[in-house]
Amino acid sequence: MVAVGLTVAPDSVKRPPRAPWAPEYATVTVHGRAGSFGAMAGETVTPSGQDVARVEVPGWRFPPGVQAYRTALAADGTLLIAGFSHTADLSTPTADRTVVGAYQPATGVFRTIGIGPVGPGAPSVTGLLPVEGGVAFTTRSADSATPGAWPGFGVLSKVAGRWRVAPTAGTVDHGDLYDLARLPDSGDILVARYGRDGSNGSILALALTGPDRQGRFTVAVTGEYPYPALDGERVSVRDIEGDPTSRDGRFAVGLDVYRGQGQFPHMVVQEFRYEAGSGAIRPISAPIVPGDRNPEDDAFYAYGPFLYDHLGNLWASRMDGFQGGSLAVYSARGGRGRLERGECRHRPGWAPDRYRTSANGKSVWGLTCRPDYDIVQADDVLTIEDLAQDPRTKAVLALSFGGTVLPIRVDRVGADRAGADLVFRTGTAVDLGRKLLPTVVGNVDDHRLGPVDAEGRMWMAAMHARPGQPGVLLDQWLYSVDVADLLAPAPVRLPDTPGRSVTVQAERTRTAGTRIRPGRWAAQEVDAQAYVHTCLDWPSATTCGYDGVAGNGFVLGDDSGFGVLGGSVEYTVDVPVAGQYQVSYRVATFAVTKGARIELTAGGSRYVDPVSTGGTWRTVRTADPVTLPAGRQTIRLSVPEGGGGWYLNWLTFQRI
Repeated sequence: MVAVGLTVAPDSVKRPPRAPWAPEYATVTVHGRAGSFGAMAGETVTPSGQDVARVEVPGWRFPPGVQAYRTALAADGTLLIAGFSHTADLSTPTADRTVVGAYQPATGVFRTIGIGPVGPGAPSVTGLLPVEGGVAFTTRSADSATPGAWPGFGVLSKVAGRWRVAPTAGTVDHGDLYDLARLPDSGDILVARYGRDGSNGSILALALTGPDRQGRFTVAVTGEYPYPALDGERVSVRDIEGDPTSRDGRFAVGLDVYRGQGQFPHMVVQEFRYEAGSGAIRPISAPIVPGDRNPEDDAFYAYGPFLYDHLGNLWASRMDGFQGGSLAVYSARGGRGRLERGECRHRPGWAPDRYRTSANGKSVWGLTCRPDYDIVQADDVLTIEDLAQDPRTKAVLALSFGGTVLPIRVDRVGADRAGADLVFRTGTAVDLGRKLLPTVVGNVDDHRLGPVDAEGRMWMAAMHARPGQPGVLLDQWLYSVDVADLLAPAPVRLPDTPGRSVTVQAERTRTAGTRIRPGRWAAQEVDAQAYVHTCLDWPSATTCGYDGVAGNGFVLGDDSGFGVLGGSVEYTVDVPVAGQYQVSYRVATFAVTKGARIELTAGGSRYVDPVSTGGTWRTVRTADPVTLPAGRQTIRLSVPEGGGGWYLNWLTFQRI
């Protein structure tokens, strides 16, 4: 693989103080009802090797028919958790209560906050947004529900130690609201109105003031952009996010485009500008799609979840049903970086139906807008269903369907020979162990990223639904993840007792560098030096999922699909007492790969061992024990000349 561009070494990441609620330090902590953790109750590490702990929360329970959804962090440290329908498309109501969970990690107290009346057709809470004096919320009712019984928009505030719905003057007369965001320049709130009964959605702008001395808020609609009609297609506004670097009201929306009943929507992204003085909302880009196609079915990729980072770069995840692709990044610098110019721009004189991309007899709504960068690591996880950014470390967190998280840091650099203006660093991929949690049907697959608190921990809900069966009471969980440990993993302590061993997962490397090379579709591609593939457990008993370690995790490989072909990765271990260790590799190669070898460098010595396995997964022991001095040591694994083509699941160190 020929790479051009930038290679970046990892740097130290300062960890904040340990969270006061943590029973002991752990990278991943799962919060929930006592007795609800299933197989995870017996695990001390995630499938990807991070320490895991559990917090049993008294009174942790959502009402029947309600599952956990988005989360928000209030000013007092309370985690608010939106209560959502068991049907992901909200086609039918499954609960008779609209609630938000309120969890205070510092005290371990969990309560639910009721919104509106109790009765059939209760809507889901679809958005949460911290505001001065509380947290704003939005709700969306099923199309069959009677509108007007529950508030579509409101504010939760804390009075005398308890959360409740604050009195609000003014109304937002819609029962189909979704995501919401606040613009940094005007402070106004933008709301995604999904649409109902077959109608298109719209974008609302709200002015929220308060609280006054009586704790009351006032809300007024200051602007609206209704989506124009398309020929045979319906456009719903799903997600909305403001550019944190913008001073001119720039924001973007994620759209679901439906053609026909029961079909999976095609999703696009479009940029807008909001003028606070007049309330005008104007498109500044076309509805955009990446324009490339999924090689599996030749369908055009859509754009699902998206994010503006701290530099104003726009990230967008490719989707084709539940299959993903490379993660696109539109740079904030250069002509293509600002989507209102060039091939991505809005055309004021065009009819809406002209925004189309067509090839090979297939056509989708949206213009092709090639990214500046494609992050190819995202090709080897399931569809990325959410993106968030840690404001402290500036790491973008990409959450895939099924509960894995990829952390990626980005920063500006001067132009280099490859023409790059951004540099990327990867973190350790984490499998949160969702397959270890008990489920009624299938797995706990669906999650939503939440906020990062003052202790540097990212919060997210593990959604657990049973579609089609209203009124079912199901367990829900909340994850907290130490972001710093994903960027600079803590050293693994090796045993000092003869015969004892410890396993180091291959993905838990400190190698964070990337290579930037000319792109196949985007202008440039970003390839991780420590490239990982999701470890599968199908076909049964033949793949890396059957390795004696619970859950899936990842394997070290290469984006070409032929195993590690070159380069090196590093791991850090703590050796309590100098001595010798027998090292074993859980490794696989294709049957045609005959000369695969791993070179291990540690303690001033190098050890080279053959690892060809004939097309299966095997555990291969090194020929000679590895001698390590006491203290913190770096273990480097590399590919000797002509020795590439191996996949690595984990390595073990057994004290001799």
